[in-house]
Amino acid sequence: MTEREQNTPGSRSAEAAETMERILQASIDTIARLGYEGASMKEIAATAGVSKALLHYHFQSKEDLMLQSLRLLSTEVAQEVRANLAGGTPSLTMALDAAQGLFDRLLTNEVRVAFLTEMYATATHNDTLQKTMQEYVEMEKDLILEVIESALGPFKDQLIMPLDRLAMLVHTSIVGLSIESVVNRDEEKLKERFQDILQILASALFLPALQREREAGSGHSLESAQEAEEERNGQ
Repeated sequence: MTEREQNTPGSRSAEAAETMERILQASIDTIARLGYEGASMKEIAATAGVSKALLHYHFQSKEDLMLQSLRLLSTEVAQEVRANLAGGTPSLTMALDAAQGLFDRLLTNEVRVAFLTEMYATATHNDTLQKTMQEYVEMEKDLILEVIESALGPFKDQLIMPLDRLAMLVHTSIVGLSIESVVNRDEEKLKERFQDILQILASALFLPALQREREAGSGHSLESAQEAEEERNGQ
C-alpha cells in the first residue's frame, strides 16, 4: 500500500475499526486472565498495544469498555450461528441443533467462559456493571430468540409458551452450565446435560410438532410432518 493509499478515508476507517476490535479483544483476554479488578485500563492498553490515552479517547469508562466487549462477544457468536442456520429447512431438529451449537460456541472457548463468569461475579457488587450485564443478557436473549424463530420458521406458532420466555429459559441453562464449566471441564458431560434440558423443553413445549416430525421420519421438516398428517386425515 502506498503512502497516499494509507492516508485515504477508507484506509483510516479500516485501521480504526481494527484498532477498536483489538482493544475489545484485549479487554476480554485481560479480564479472563487477571479478573475484573486486576485488569486495569493500563493493562488492557498494553495488551492491545495502544496508549492509555487512546484507550480513554475511545471509551469513557471501564464499564463502557466492558459493554462494547460484550457486544463484540455477542456479535461473534451471532455471526457463527446465523451462518449455520443459512439455507436450512425449518424443523424442530434444526432448532435443537441450533441451540446446541450456540451452547458449544460459548462452552468450548475457555477465555470467553472465564470472561463472562468474572463479569457476572463482579456485577453482584458493582451497580454500574450490573446494568451493563443486564444489557448483555438482553442481547443474548434476542440472539436466542432469533435462533428459535429462524430454526422453527412458521412452526414457532405451535409453541405453548411465549418465545421470549423460552429464550430466557435457554439462556439461563446456557449461563448456568457455562459457569459450571469453569470448575468442571468435562465438556461431554456438560453437553449431555444441556441436550437433556433441550429434550425436556422440546417434549413439553413442542409435543404435537415433535410427534408429527418423528412420525414423518428423522430429518424431515415439521412441514412434511404436517402434510403427512393432513393426508391421513383426508383419507
